Amino acid sequence: MPELPDVEYFRIYLDATSLHKTIDTVDVRAPRILEEVTEAQLRSVLAGRSFQSTRRHGKYVCVEIDAGAEKWLVMHFGMTGRLAYFKDIGDDPKHGRLLIGFENGYFLAFVNQRKFGHIAVAGSPEAFAEAKGLGPDALSIGREDFVARLGKRRGSAKTTLMNQKVLAGIGNIYADEILFQTGVHPKTPVNALDEDMRERLHSVMEDVLHTAIAVMRRHEDFPESFLIPQRHEGGVCPLDGTPLETLELSGRKAYFCPEHQSHEGT
Repeated sequence: MPELPDVEYFRIYLDATSLHKTIDTVDVRAPRILEEVTEAQLRSVLAGRSFQSTRRHGKYVCVEIDAGAEKWLVMHFGMTGRLAYFKDIGDDPKHGRLLIGFENGYFLAFVNQRKFGHIAVAGSPEAFAEAKGLGPDALSIGREDFVARLGKRRGSAKTTLMNQKVLAGIGNIYADEILFQTGVHPKTPVNALDEDMRERLHSVMEDVLHTAIAVMRRHEDFPESFLIPQRHEGGVCPLDGTPLETLELSGRKAYFCPEHQSHEGT
């Protein structure tokens, strides 16, 4: 599933391709992706208007529809979603579930093979996040708030980082990377980490996410010290070549180094 760095890339892509262009057509090809908005309502909101700005909250891209209109298009990309901007209708990507046509002759497609993504309309990103019960964005939360939030939890470090109601944006892959870089075992109870370690977790989280955004999510471009390129069967610790181990937590596979990630988080 796309995580915060992936979704930030989609937001940047949308900024570069689709802002300030009048929307001419709205083609909903898979109504099941619509969340609490009908096809007719979506067309009414979008047609004749334009996208003015974008924001991201966790795994959601929020797109402002005309400045001051108090309407935002909200996109969640599910397991395999992405965006595609193109001119030739012959380049229309397979599995495009929503196709927005602009007056300049170009199109923006919301591509979602397994139809697990969602499209919604909200009054504001803040209102949407509150209605969904989302925690603060992982790249917006301050250190003190982060430390306090984690200190109140009783779950494992990995499941807490992935809990979108605690912190929005981190999924399976980046939770593993953050814990590896911090030296914390995935099963460590998060409330067992002292304040210094929770502060370090916050700092490492920011560094990992910013690094992932900078390399545009390309695994081959991550620093050699990162776990992500080795996060596969037969992968080894990038620090000393120790074979990585895996375990299941809340139905998700965690990769970790048994030498560098202790249960105590030290």
